[in-house]
Amino acid sequence: MGILLSTRNIFIGVITVFLVVSAVFFRDSLSRMLAFRPDSVRHAPDVIGERITDVSVDAADGPGTNEQAALTEIPREISPYTGRNPAEIRPLPEEIKLFSEEQLEKLYSTIGIHARAVRENPLFFNGWIQIGILKKVIGDFEGARDAWEYAGVIEPLNSLSFANLGELYWRYLHEYEKSELNFRISIKHKPGDPLTYISLADLYHYSYKEKSGEADDVLIEGLGVIPGDENLMRHLASIYEFRGEYEKSLEWWRQVAVKNPSDQSVIDKIAELANKK
Repeated sequence: MGILLSTRNIFIGVITVFLVVSAVFFRDSLSRMLAFRPDSVRHAPDVIGERITDVSVDAADGPGTNEQAALTEIPREISPYTGRNPAEIRPLPEEIKLFSEEQLEKLYSTIGIHARAVRENPLFFNGWIQIGILKKVIGDFEGARDAWEYAGVIEPLNSLSFANLGELYWRYLHEYEKSELNFRISIKHKPGDPLTYISLADLYHYSYKEKSGEADDVLIEGLGVIPGDENLMRHLASIYEFRGEYEKSLEWWRQVAVKNPSDQSVIDKIAELANKK
């Protein structure tokens, strides 16, 4: 329990430092920082989380003055927000049980800060993204959904909100068709992001059983756009191994070894699969 509390303290510390004090958002390279619960999908990997916004903003600037908000200043018809009140606090006891009262107060206060920002400027994309992240942290999955759905309304060509919705609909709301749709939109808008291909492949492989046979197709599709991506190749090799298609798995592990010849685990995996042929 001590280890769990220490880990949770570190986690909330990161959120409060970067969201409350500096409000400087991480870019895509650290987009998986906020991890999903490992037990949220049986047998699914536990290393995937919602992505942090890829648009930088200075807290002193306030809503509407950053690059992303500036893009929305061109007059256009935007449907009004109809979701739950972004300032509403609806935590799930299971999700917040390891937070201290002080940590929860900081989380709730930060939600309020972003809620006031989006009320002042409903086109403040980053504000909606952060509301979704924070509501997901406290277990308010429907609130996170509403925020990210509206982020996609005001910036329909972004990839970030759709990728987050793909994860949320898959792992927490268990609406696999909506998850697939959002991952597909994210890929369309940002085809060079290997993480989204991996997420969609995992959705098929672990949960969306009617489409489990398409998991490798998604990864191959990604490799067609991002040739030689090691993460995609590793994932593809693992899926083929899981299916017992050892020849195909071996082929892709060998390609991984070409890119990373010093990785002993890959060398061992190749030797193991060679004996299964």
